[in-house]
Amino acid sequence: MLDHRDKPSGARFGQRLLILLAVVAVGLGALFYAVPPAFLPTQEGPKLAGLVLMGLSLLASVAASRQRLSEIGAQLGIWMLLGLILVAGYGYRPELQAVAQRVMGVLLPAQGQILEGGAVAFHRSADRHFWIDALINDVPVRFMVDTGASSIMLTEADAARLGFTRDRLRFSQMFSTANGVTRGAPVHLDHIRIGPLTFNNVQASVNEGALDQSLLGMRLLEQLSSLEISNDTLILRR
Repeated sequence: MLDHRDKPSGARFGQRLLILLAVVAVGLGALFYAVPPAFLPTQEGPKLAGLVLMGLSLLASVAASRQRLSEIGAQLGIWMLLGLILVAGYGYRPELQAVAQRVMGVLLPAQGQILEGGAVAFHRSADRHFWIDALINDVPVRFMVDTGASSIMLTEADAARLGFTRDRLRFSQMFSTANGVTRGAPVHLDHIRIGPLTFNNVQASVNEGALDQSLLGMRLLEQLSSLEISNDTLILRR
């Protein structure tokens, strides 16, 4: 009577192949449970058929090898688990992207988080202010939101980076601030971009005094359809 080791190679190959097919079938069942076939794109049919044939060829090659089934099963299990994680990640990519954006919004509050409908949300920073990273004529400028300011106020340093050097400025405006009266020079900005929001032909001023940061005032904010502050989050909608 022949024991397992005395079986003909063809019979042993068939047994190993059937076991491997059963393991793969269980794995595919778990995969299709996570991502139902009804949601798979129909135009991918030929590609999937090619992958199935490639997989069967690979299984046949593995079954014909001298490697133990336990080792093969462990390796297949690891690869299937990785495949399941990848497919699940692909299926939940919108939710994962939303989570990633929210985390980045908390870690980098000035960059903002783009919401549905083109709105932008900014989280209050540790100093209790709202900061906004904008592009002025494609030059990055960081603003502090100041609803008490009447217009956009640029520091001389930010203005210089935009090409408004002091010799080109005419300080003809007068502003009342918490530190007293200061002068400002009117400038014209071609456009300001805050995330997906774009503002064209914007009037601003360059502050002559010792302004620590550029201010985003009401002249720009009034162009928004809504400005909402809730739960330490500023939401801008155009």
